Amino acid sequence: MHLSGEVDLSTHDRLAAVLDGAATPGRDLVIDCTNLTFIDVRGISIMVRTARVIGDAQLRVKGVHGAVAVLIDVLDLTRAVPNLRQDPI
Repeated sequence: MHLSGEVDLSTHDRLAAVLDGAATPGRDLVIDCTNLTFIDVRGISIMVRTARVIGDAQLRVKGVHGAVAVLIDVLDLTRAVPNLRQDPI
């Protein structure tokens, strides 16, 4: 899955619907954030919810940079969500 642009109040529902459709318990999911320029805390919480849905599988985010990377680091998501992995750029 590829995200681009901004994840904010106007796109939360769409992100949640797409991730709900893509999340399968026990199956890894990769989200490419190379073209993502902004994500708010609600968008991050949708990703965390998806990580919980897939259970023991991994939610891998790749291409994270800029403000998105800062938010993930500040929230220490890779520690707080054991099956979320941030791939290096």
